[in-house]
Amino acid sequence: MNEREDALRELGRIVTERRENAGMTLEAVFDRTRIRPEYLRGIEEGDYTDFPEPVYVKGFIRTYLKVIGAEDLLEDFNEQIDHNDHSRPSAKKEKENVARNMGNILGNGSSVPEGFKSASHAGLFLVLIAALIGTGAYVWYAIRNGGIDFKNLKLFNFNGGGGISQEVSGDVDINVSVEDVTISDDVVSEEPEAEPEPEITPSLEIHAVNDVWLSVAFGDAAPVYRRTLKRGEVMRWDLKEDARVVFGRPTAAQVILNGQDLGVVNPRAKKAETYTYSPSGDYRKIK
Repeated sequence: MNEREDALRELGRIVTERRENAGMTLEAVFDRTRIRPEYLRGIEEGDYTDFPEPVYVKGFIRTYLKVIGAEDLLEDFNEQIDHNDHSRPSAKKEKENVARNMGNILGNGSSVPEGFKSASHAGLFLVLIAALIGTGAYVWYAIRNGGIDFKNLKLFNFNGGGGISQEVSGDVDINVSVEDVTISDDVVSEEPEAEPEPEITPSLEIHAVNDVWLSVAFGDAAPVYRRTLKRGEVMRWDLKEDARVVFGRPTAAQVILNGQDLGVVNPRAKKAETYTYSPSGDYRKIK
């Protein structure tokens, strides 16, 4: 196990601890983020074997940390995710290896690589003679059959203006200038787009710091919940309309609205109080 893996496992352990301190299970995080449970477990265990590209991994981690209120760990995670694998040779080293191998093949005074044999001078001379004879025979055949017209055929000539002029016939003149060469903008290198963060469903969570009596109603309807929430218990509702909550002991309840921890309802309260919570994240005390 290398240093990077150790760091990711330690960060995962801290994330697990933060989640448990927030009173949330992995299932609750999944409900809030819609990130697959195996990815959530991978983050907590520091195992990213089956994860997609790093850009998506960062998106998963950022969303997870935001839900449990541990965004201060994001920079440490990104540093480890971006950490390069030094087991492969650097780009400079790879280029040096390629250049060295090409030098051996083409001949630069170094030893000949295995699998190649030096060609004799006599063999090269015979190949050259055969090529000249073949070329001469083809030209002679083309001239005899009217395939080459030396009157209209001219090779490339420099035109003195930084370009090249090629005259194919007496009526056609193609002039190519270096300044006329442009690079097309059609091919653009693009980085993969980051996966958009999942939308967080508006929700209301009430954590019982101590035993607390609650009455919870939505909109103008009658209360859907009226009983004592025991210490350590958590109740959660999706907010589709305003919620009206009566707290028997405002000092004994902690509220989380749309993933934002609002803390204890009222640490200085001495009697029951009523509050409203809206899907937009607004809340207020009703007198």
